[in-house]
Amino acid sequence: MTSKNSGESRKLWVNFPVTGEPLDIYLELKGRGIVHSTRDAFVQGLRCLHAKVVEMDLRVAQLKASQRLNEEFRGR
Repeated sequence: MTSKNSGESRKLWVNFPVTGEPLDIYLELKGRGIVHSTRDAFVQGLRCLHAKVVEMDLRVAQLKASQRLNEEFRGR
């Protein structure tokens, strides 16, 4: 993995068993051609999780901005 902030090459090695529901999800996604390998599934999962976290952060920021506007409006 290459860092956006530097020219250094960084890597994360992941080696662990997957069982139960996560395994069932992986096998379903692989069978449907949505993921092609465990690496692909892992990377797509991280990207999906990151997108959801960013979306939640945006919603929180929007709520706070809306609350500030309401407070300013009531203060006038």
